[in-house]
Amino acid sequence: KLEYGSYLAASLAYLMLRQQDAPGLLIYDEKIRSYIPPKGARSHITPILRQLNNTAPSNQTDAGVAFHELAERIKRRGLIIVISDLLDDPDKLLLGLKHFRHRQHEVIVFQILDPFERSFEYKTEARFRDMETGRELLTDPWQVRKDYIERLDEYIAGISRACRDSKIDYHLLDTSVPFDRALFGYLAKRAKLG
Repeated sequence: KLEYGSYLAASLAYLMLRQQDAPGLLIYDEKIRSYIPPKGARSHITPILRQLNNTAPSNQTDAGVAFHELAERIKRRGLIIVISDLLDDPDKLLLGLKHFRHRQHEVIVFQILDPFERSFEYKTEARFRDMETGRELLTDPWQVRKDYIERLDEYIAGISRACRDSKIDYHLLDTSVPFDRALFGYLAKRAKLG
């Protein structure tokens, strides 16, 4: 997911520069780890690509904290693009996204999930480790699959609905779909809407 999101972010930054817009970059976990302010110079793509290339998966995330801090840091109204799995505290996450809207930013959210996260197609007893907390659970996937899928689908639907209600453009992306195809589909849809 991190690699997929990095390619998506790099592509969007490049496209923005081609349109003479000014991309920036924020990397966060429980707080802001790296912030590259928006600039319109073509050479600005280099630090963005370098940071994306050097970003490693982190521990727990707290998008709400990072989003609130960024919303206060950015003084001019603009476009905020969030690329994340959004597997975070939904209330804090949504408050952070709404803070951007309150500050009059246009917000686009790309939620990136792996197909195995969505289908939970594990066949034998497995040990699942939370990549953020390190906690482990040994279980037969068939025992928890139905409940897991229902909860994940409810979570995704809730995030999507809350984004729509807040006039935030939400898109769910699956890492099994090549990112360029997903990006082209999004851009074509956006162009159609004007």
